Amino acid sequence: MTTEPGSEPSPRPARSKGLLWSVVLLVLVAAGVLWGASALVWVEQRFRTPFGTEVSAGITGGDIRPELVPMALAGLAAVAAVLATGGWLRRVVGALIAVAGAVLGWRVFQQFSFGWFATGTAGDVPPGSTPIGEMASRPFGLLLMAAGALLLFVAGALVAFRAGRMPAMGAKYSAPGAAKQKSHDPDRQMWNDLDAGRDPTDEQDR
Repeated sequence: MTTEPGSEPSPRPARSKGLLWSVVLLVLVAAGVLWGASALVWVEQRFRTPFGTEVSAGITGGDIRPELVPMALAGLAAVAAVLATGGWLRRVVGALIAVAGAVLGWRVFQQFSFGWFATGTAGDVPPGSTPIGEMASRPFGLLLMAAGALLLFVAGALVAFRAGRMPAMGAKYSAPGAAKQKSHDPDRQMWNDLDAGRDPTDEQDR
């Protein structure tokens, strides 16, 4: 069956394997950054012990922002969810990742604006010790948290808005418009057509 010039169906846009793995890398880096932020000392305080000596004690990000470790673990789970899903379900996963990044970004804003550095408790301080001076903040942990929040938001937005350009796991990663080699086996040809996104019952698609 012949068709007039210009009447051929336009090929579907090729799906980008690189875009999918870029998103996976962004989420993995975000999870590692958030984990690192939880382990860093955010606040340091000097104390005078009952024995007359001075000691320093730090409060880690995990004490001040206890959601950092769970969010890092959730990021690892999000990687599996992005790889395992497709279509609208993958877009929903992307939206959830972006929301998680936005929530963490809001927490960073609160930390900067309201100075919630004193919400944790310094450990390894002998009983009866008294604080000396004010707490000294260490900004690196909070900056890492901000970076993790940004990475999650960007990765989630890419998944939510460009999920259609990302291949599903197990796909052949070839351009849907690329022609498959014709097979003399009708059953095999039918599977080739389905894999290429063509209707095996439509002669025009062939």
